[in-house]
Amino acid sequence: MQKNSLYEPLWQYIAEKDVQSLTLSFAEIQAILGFPINHAFLNYKKDLHAYGWLCHKISMKEQYIMFLRLPEHSTIREKASFSVLGKEGSTEEGPGFVQRLWQEANNHFDHIEPYAKKDSNGKVCGIWGLMSDMSRSFKPWEQNFTRGLYLAGVECLDDIQTPDGWTCWTIPGFEYLSVECWSASIFETTIAFLKAHKMPLAGAVQDFTDPATGKAFMLFPIRKNS
Repeated sequence: MQKNSLYEPLWQYIAEKDVQSLTLSFAEIQAILGFPINHAFLNYKKDLHAYGWLCHKISMKEQYIMFLRLPEHSTIREKASFSVLGKEGSTEEGPGFVQRLWQEANNHFDHIEPYAKKDSNGKVCGIWGLMSDMSRSFKPWEQNFTRGLYLAGVECLDDIQTPDGWTCWTIPGFEYLSVECWSASIFETTIAFLKAHKMPLAGAVQDFTDPATGKAFMLFPIRKNS
């Protein structure tokens, strides 16, 4: 039996609902599945992400589970700790500093290409625009997301010797709400979604471009990996 087949009836039931959120009691879930849920449910709940939904809250005391529909063009993505080598700058450098960092990094990419992490086909694994608070603790930008640090670079091998003139950050592992950048207002709309559902950021938001497809995403950390 495949892992997700146990809860397939529940996932389909939720996916068919034309609502933004859904709360089901344990008794209602048992009626849908034909068996009671237990702690093993935690091993399966991530399968719901493929249906565009998130298992948002489980209350053992009140015997219910709250499910949340993910925003359009988004999914849940887990990423373990990783490193990025690039050019670092600060909002204190003034408007346009991010564009200047990318220009500098792109113009001298050949200097760091040997350190870039690559897939089995020899392609770079990821282009990243990383953000952090001023303490480099990878907390969200301060003062309503207007003050912080930015690193424009490429995912690199771990434990490298950082070349002169470059900076390497190692980001902790997070579970992210990954949203494709299909409109100019992705950041604002996603922050509003998280606030509306009382989902605080667990760290700084990150920009990611997939070299294989050219698609750009914003990754909103919703949980730090243990």
